[in-house]
Amino acid sequence: MVDFDIEIVERCKTGERRAQMQLYTAFYKRVYNSCLRILRSVPESEDAMQESFLKAFSGLDSYDRSTPFEAWILRIAINTSIDKLRKKDLELTDLNENIHSDIIDADDDDWDEILAKVEQVKAAIERLPDSSRLIINLYLIEGYDHEEIAEILNIAPGTSRIQYMRAKQRLIKLM
Repeated sequence: MVDFDIEIVERCKTGERRAQMQLYTAFYKRVYNSCLRILRSVPESEDAMQESFLKAFSGLDSYDRSTPFEAWILRIAINTSIDKLRKKDLELTDLNENIHSDIIDADDDDWDEILAKVEQVKAAIERLPDSSRLIINLYLIEGYDHEEIAEILNIAPGTSRIQYMRAKQRLIKLM
């Protein structure tokens, strides 16, 4: 985090509205897009974004300067969005289904071609079941590793890896 951002965060801690607006302006698009990728609903994503900023501003005392502010607020946004999914009683429980070792890793030329067709991949991601779409978004788009995804979703890291591989296979089939 650059000194300028640290200064803004410190001013936000004192409740300065102008500093809060500066942080909001700097990060609202990224936070909103993260929420939208998970919730797939503009009104719910806007609500999750606002809730995330409220949580961030009220929890600034727990913010650790060693973590970039953007990463910290995105983590809040992702957790807020996942909580909203859970409140909608969406079945995220299939993430913990019995895992078999017959999954084939799809890291081949077909996968490289899919990555080159970003718009097609985005459309295919939108057609995935919620649990698969969530894993793909957290790993590929948000950049979380499987240990972080496991912590966020309260699943085992191995489950995250297997679900990611399954989601990749589904994407290949959709393409």
